[in-house]
Amino acid sequence: MKLFYLSIFLLILHSVGAQSRIENGFAMNPDYQPYTNWIDTSYAQCMQNWTTNMEWGACIGEHHQNWSDFMNKEYNELLDLLNEDGKKLLVESQKAWRDNNMAQDDFWNYFGEVKADFFGREGTFGAYMTDLQNTRSRAVELHAYKEAFSYD
Repeated sequence: MKLFYLSIFLLILHSVGAQSRIENGFAMNPDYQPYTNWIDTSYAQCMQNWTTNMEWGACIGEHHQNWSDFMNKEYNELLDLLNEDGKKLLVESQKAWRDNNMAQDDFWNYFGEVKADFFGREGTFGAYMTDLQNTRSRAVELHAYKEAFSYD
């Protein structure tokens, strides 16, 4: 059953295209390697070890929070590296990212009220996993920008 849910999750991630522009090679750096860190490793282990829906949801929630914390750290460190023009653009970019996520959440909540029984637990957790992946993507993108501005 876990393999089924993991397959659904991977299909959702592939179809959503949630990887950042930098991870997809937008930076055109021939030395670039896809980014992974301890959160990815922990999440992969957690997704292999849950047995109940509560554990599945807790796994998603814990790792979403980890990626949010990492994203905020990378954002603040990047902000310190930029000049005033760069800071203004980064703040606007992050605000647009957050506003888009809030709009998506608002629509998801509306949909849940209007079509309460449409998705069920699996669909809801799938949506949470997509949200986690979007947060991971933004965190990795900010990390890559920070690395580029830190490069001497």
